[in-house]
Amino acid sequence: MALFVTGHGYGHAVRSAEVARDLLQRGARVLLRTDAPTWLFPEGVEPMPSPGWPVDVGVVQRDGLDLDIEATRARWEALLPEFAGRAEVEAEWLRERGVQVVLGDVPALAFEAAGRAGVPSAAMTNFGWDWIYEPWPGFEAVVAVIRAAYSQADLLLRLPLHSPEDDAFPAFTRIQDVALVARRSTLERAEARRRLAIGNERPMVLLSFGGFDMRRFDLRPLGRWQEYLFVTTPSEQDSPAELPSNVLRLPREQLDYVSLVAASDVVVTKPGYGIAADCLANRARVLYTDRGPFREYDVLAGALERLGPARYVPQAEVRAGDLGPHLEKLLAQPAEWQPLALNGAAEVAEAVLDLAAGKRSPVAGAVAG
Repeated sequence: MALFVTGHGYGHAVRSAEVARDLLQRGARVLLRTDAPTWLFPEGVEPMPSPGWPVDVGVVQRDGLDLDIEATRARWEALLPEFAGRAEVEAEWLRERGVQVVLGDVPALAFEAAGRAGVPSAAMTNFGWDWIYEPWPGFEAVVAVIRAAYSQADLLLRLPLHSPEDDAFPAFTRIQDVALVARRSTLERAEARRRLAIGNERPMVLLSFGGFDMRRFDLRPLGRWQEYLFVTTPSEQDSPAELPSNVLRLPREQLDYVSLVAASDVVVTKPGYGIAADCLANRARVLYTDRGPFREYDVLAGALERLGPARYVPQAEVRAGDLGPHLEKLLAQPAEWQPLALNGAAEVAEAVLDLAAGKRSPVAGAVAG
């Protein structure tokens, strides 16, 4: 099977990696087409070289919080005249390798290519790019192309934390709801901290912004809040500025990221599916901030507050490191999480293999709406 994954942030990649892991355990061969870092995926997947273009546009971002809608539109305007030709090249790639099924999360190119190759395909997502772009001016042609591609998918495996709107998935005619695809650490909080050489004397606060650098975040004021230990995983672009004694930079290799979440009392982040799912699965409180006119934001922010302890903080206060009062109020909230099924990766893997075998799930088949 071929797995097409957008490079937008890390959330799509980490959940697709969980599905890939399950597929590999079932003996499936997994070919990978993605712009995301391949180290996010399990050993055994077979990354395919790019034919010279990205698999998806997603949304251009200036950093972990700021969207660039104009740059996103410009990239799509450059892509639209070439979309059909690129899809045909991708289709030939599928034919040459004898791919029996395509799973996409959730680049339009995957489903257009699968349709041209005569290969069944499934989408896995909690939103479609057509739904994200629809409110933005000047994206009408983009939305039309994406919906035409999505309409060729045989099945949408709809993840939780999706929009409750009836028309959120207009291009898909066959929808199967699956459980949360989330990573669960094998380590308890105390053991994760021991391996990080971090004590339990004060709450640990993880600053998590999807792999983007922290240059536009002022970490120095965090020194005012010595009752907390702040942890960040820097990118290569971060400046090696001197930090307060209660701010710790940890290389990502020191511990897998989901165990870093499990070690944390609080995660400071923007709401994205990947980090939201990780926090809910590992019962870390969330201090979340806004991320611009991204339609998924309201859905995820509402889910975080409904399913576990979470609190909003204005973006300006996050950037200024003014977190102490918000952390105090968040930690004073009752530690109550709603129960969630976390076996979504297995459900997706089973559905994809059934699709490849020509089986039709008895619970799918409903038209969205």
